[in-house]
Amino acid sequence: MLRMKKFILLLLLPFLLTGCATIVGNNEETVYIDSTPANVPFVITDGSGQIAVSGVTPQSVTLKKTDGSYFGKVTYALTLKKEGYYSTSMPLEYRFSHWYTFGNIIFFGVPGWLVVDPFFGGMYTFKADRINTWMRPCERGPFNYMCS
Repeated sequence: MLRMKKFILLLLLPFLLTGCATIVGNNEETVYIDSTPANVPFVITDGSGQIAVSGVTPQSVTLKKTDGSYFGKVTYALTLKKEGYYSTSMPLEYRFSHWYTFGNIIFFGVPGWLVVDPFFGGMYTFKADRINTWMRPCERGPFNYMCS
């Protein structure tokens, strides 16, 4: 009987020492960026102001969710700018992955909550995997120079 308990514990040990979000998730995520009108240049910058990705809508981009440090989520901001339209800027927001929140409960994965998932980024997911923005046209008149 004791040998059977040791055997079962040995089989379950990998699940207890890993993070569910890391097993199922990924440290990168793809986000689709679109706009009305189409063909709007965009830039995604990280929290330090460095350009992570640039492109033209519509386009899918892949972004890292963590910098590899403990709870080291990377923050991003999206800026779209086109001649004749007001520029638009917004943060790309995260939430905790359902695998991180609930998957670790199933496997009693305290190491997953506190050790594994916080380092590998599987615990985070973008709130929106598709971003559709509507660019507001600049109005005609004396203050048109303020539009960018």
